[in-house]
Amino acid sequence: MKCSSPHNPPSRLKSGIAALAVALSVAIGTGTVHAAGTASNTTISNTATLNYSVGGTAQPAIGSSPTGNTSGAGTATTFLVDNRVNVTVATTDATFVSVVPGSTARVTTFTVTNTGNTVQDFALTSAQAANGQTLFAGTDNFNTPACSQFVESGATAGYQAGQDTATFIDELAADATRTVYVVCDIPAGQINNDQAIVGLIATARAGGGAGAQGAVLTETAGANTAAVDIVFGDAAGTDDAARDAAHSSRSAYRVVSSTLTVTKTATLVCDPFNSTTNPKNIPGAIVRWTITIANTGAASATLSTVTDTLQAVTTFDANLVTGAGGAAGCLSAAPGVPENAAGRGFKVAVTGARAGFPKFFTTANDADGANLNGAVVTVDYVVAMPVEAGYTAGELKAGESVVVTFNVTIN
Repeated sequence: MKCSSPHNPPSRLKSGIAALAVALSVAIGTGTVHAAGTASNTTISNTATLNYSVGGTAQPAIGSSPTGNTSGAGTATTFLVDNRVNVTVATTDATFVSVVPGSTARVTTFTVTNTGNTVQDFALTSAQAANGQTLFAGTDNFNTPACSQFVESGATAGYQAGQDTATFIDELAADATRTVYVVCDIPAGQINNDQAIVGLIATARAGGGAGAQGAVLTETAGANTAAVDIVFGDAAGTDDAARDAAHSSRSAYRVVSSTLTVTKTATLVCDPFNSTTNPKNIPGAIVRWTITIANTGAASATLSTVTDTLQAVTTFDANLVTGAGGAAGCLSAAPGVPENAAGRGFKVAVTGARAGFPKFFTTANDADGANLNGAVVTVDYVVAMPVEAGYTAGELKAGESVVVTFNVTIN
């Protein structure tokens, strides 16, 4: 006859143990189980049943009870699952949010997930990092004015000021997630690469009352009670401590703007005695004014207009002459030689990928973007640098420059 090892029970006994395990697991409770755990206030109920015999005669089974039972079905032993408060906040910004000085309602984006086991409300606040802290390979060196926090309504994806108006998360179920926007204004005085690090802090509040933010939660002190106790189980975030019923994460605003430099130079073209060889600033000499706008920043700028009022002691050269032809050619009129064509007194050149430059424009008050009204020179860059592939009207990209050239004769 084969004997079973105490570590290797026969298959029938194994089956019985497995069945018992299943029965016990079913009997443990009827509450919903989430990734965050069994829901709070779930009743865990279980009864043990003893089968026995006396003198070889089977006796009625005895069910257990919390205080001890000697006969009958007994009474279930029960307890309530307590409230484990937990929350996770994370930014969805893969990198910093680009801003320009003086811009308003700039948005950083976060998710708030209820990783506890109870429906909770969540209060929302923002935090400013201390100067010198780093994120996204940048260093915090300024704070934004007071920021606001808004919950995604679900009507339209992305922040919509008219739709996303809730300022706290209401009745967030266990394992559920909501999107939250931190909306800030950027001070006008910031420069390229300035960075402000902002954090979102979500703090659990009592749930159960839709439409109003719940009360502050207090962790249960002392021994376990028969009621639903509260335990804070959250980890420390970027701007809060561990086990404080809150969690936090950070994003950042970085100033990425244009930096424009305006340079005006004067170059002698010729004089009526020396022509183009060592000319001097004497009456009758022609001087070339050059206005250069250079974008040395990190973002495009849209140029509007540049104006320049000529002094009465100079006269505009309507032909943009080159000074060629000797002393006699140092005239705005013939035999002076235009750089492009008679009547085209403005030259506009652009570095970069714009097509068709340099361009020459007339002095007439027409639609070419360059005009002379009395003594006032005006160049409208939106017209002179129109929309084309890769460019908006008047756009000067980072690293590019635009040069306006015209001549005057010294009276």
